[in-house]
Amino acid sequence: MTDPTHPLYGRRFPVHAISRPLHGAGHVLVVYRGHVHLRIPLAATDLAPSPCPTRRTKLSCEAIRQLLALLQQWDTPCHNEPPPSGHDSLQP
Repeated sequence: MTDPTHPLYGRRFPVHAISRPLHGAGHVLVVYRGHVHLRIPLAATDLAPSPCPTRRTKLSCEAIRQLLALLQQWDTPCHNEPPPSGHDSLQP
């Protein structure tokens, strides 16, 4: 049971049968305490297809475009050696 609103949430049961009609919601018959079958809505289980794919990142396409634009604006090269800090600095 994967639906947190279902009273049996978090429990596991052996599956007896699965109903996936073409129209309407399906259900699962599970075995409860050896001889009782419970009819559970398919949507309350992990057997239901996901309505939409889960995101693997928090970055949107627009956020990535903005990041790339920012990086293109940053054209200052990195310096390995700092410039002299005063008139009396030692020059190489």
